[in-house]
Amino acid sequence: MYALADCNNFFVSCERVFNPSLNSLPVVVLSNNDGCAIARSNEAKALGIPMGCPAFKIKDFPHGDKVIMLSARHVLYRDISNRIMTLLGEVAQELEIYSVDEAFFKVPNDSDEHNRMMLTKLVANIERCVGVPVSIGFAPTRTLAKIASHVAKKDPNNKARVLGLTTPDSIEDVLRHTKIDDVWGIGRRLNIKLLSRGVHDAYMFTKLPRSLVQRIGNINLVRTQQELMGIDSVTINSVDINHKTIMNSRTFGHVISKKREISDAIIYFAQACATQLRQENSTAQSVMVYVRGDHFRQDLPFYHNSCTIRMPRPTASAMEIAKHALTAFNSIFREGFQYRKAGVMVNEIKSASVHQLDIFNGQDDVKHSRLMNAIDEINKRYGTKKIMLAPTITKGEWAPHQNHLSGGSKTLKFYSGMNPQSTLECTVAKAIEKEEWQDFAQDD
Repeated sequence: MYALADCNNFFVSCERVFNPSLNSLPVVVLSNNDGCAIARSNEAKALGIPMGCPAFKIKDFPHGDKVIMLSARHVLYRDISNRIMTLLGEVAQELEIYSVDEAFFKVPNDSDEHNRMMLTKLVANIERCVGVPVSIGFAPTRTLAKIASHVAKKDPNNKARVLGLTTPDSIEDVLRHTKIDDVWGIGRRLNIKLLSRGVHDAYMFTKLPRSLVQRIGNINLVRTQQELMGIDSVTINSVDINHKTIMNSRTFGHVISKKREISDAIIYFAQACATQLRQENSTAQSVMVYVRGDHFRQDLPFYHNSCTIRMPRPTASAMEIAKHALTAFNSIFREGFQYRKAGVMVNEIKSASVHQLDIFNGQDDVKHSRLMNAIDEINKRYGTKKIMLAPTITKGEWAPHQNHLSGGSKTLKFYSGMNPQSTLECTVAKAIEKEEWQDFAQDD
């Protein structure tokens, strides 16, 4: 039996943890550079604000002037997500983290009432310990569990926010009321094809011949159909699985022409890639850097380019990756152009445990590894940005716009990026005195 835990309006709920005055108000969390809505409270959804709505259009909706727009704080959201996943992992079997706000896990094949009571206690415990509301659905397959979780979230009469789909009658009833485009794995293209054949809901989809389903889509669509019929057919890749590539990029707050400003951003991105490599106990053999202008600005000449450099040996050293990333950047930078986006990607990722040392540079590898480990430990204890490469200590002109950061709460003791003991209290206190407290929560 599978269960899916899904956080309700996750980014908005995270903001409400620190600023309870946002409860019951229409709230929208904005994307990078405060561009468009990426999360909406139920109150904002009731006003008709769609996902992806440009920020400047929100005020045009009825009562749009009352909508509270907030800049995203992704590091904070990731931290809260880690706390929720930890609580799930304490009671769940075979936890599969699907996204920042969703996770599958197995529940015992006990009675429905026993599972419902267990999951109800889990939902209450997460809300008590973290403050984020969670809905859980359980069913014989992951796809049915996802539908059950969605129904539990939308049902105002389901105070426990837990729903089980375990009997043929309950499954059929829910599938008849589930639109075909609400089924996990059926996107816009497949939805159009199925609607053209008169398939409007999930139940009708389960009645199609398998041969027809495979002609409409592929084997994955067949597996989706089997899942809806109660046959376990889908596997997922947890986000905890080490990556084959790692990219860190950013759209700048405005176009930039200064080489120094962009090179600082490249170093920042390279450092972030290296940090993630070390977190996954991996190394990378090559690094790719790209730059791009603003294709929306018709008054500016457009330029974009990329360069990949294969490093002499696999590494997770921020200094090594940044050095080669700068070399790649210098080869593609062109004066006279305005740049709006840049990024760094590391490729050919392998486990650090199978890393073969260079006979001529083995000692340097060991020194870099020890130095990076020491830096990671210091940053873990005293704050994620205590030790950084010099050009990235302060963000320059390349920093994205964040004009809607929540200022309702300066209590950041919940944020595990800092030492939860006295060091944390001192750090936050000093930051508040300097009016720099937002820097601890806004980093993305």
